[in-house]
Amino acid sequence: MRRWSLMLILCVFALVACGDTPPTTGTNTAFADVCTKANDGKRIAVDGYLRFPESFTDDGSVILRLFQTDAFKGDQIGVQTKFGTQPNQVENVADHYTDADLKVHQGDGQVVAYGIKVHVSGMVYFPIVAQTFPCALENPLVATAP
Repeated sequence: MRRWSLMLILCVFALVACGDTPPTTGTNTAFADVCTKANDGKRIAVDGYLRFPESFTDDGSVILRLFQTDAFKGDQIGVQTKFGTQPNQVENVADHYTDADLKVHQGDGQVVAYGIKVHVSGMVYFPIVAQTFPCALENPLVATAP
């Protein structure tokens, strides 16, 4: 019985240790190279323009779309982003929203709006279910691009 208790306690500590970690800057990567399989699980950084998806359900987060240019055409990368007003979070929107409603909080307290070039760092992952993007970044660090 003591062994099981000890195992249970160790599992709880392991789960707590796996909580949210503060986002950090990733390795600068060309937009076209982000979704290579070699980057799976690596923290990278890339420049682009953020946009809301056409639709989403409010479950505490949204996968924003990152495009290489402000024409918002061509390849895109997902950016898993929590709703809120804390750094690296996107402000929640009403059921009917437009691109102009996009407001992402940076670490320095400034807000990045739609159409502004950003520098996003995040850990690359590949969705299990097919999406409009081949890969996405989780635990993002968002800043205005230089």
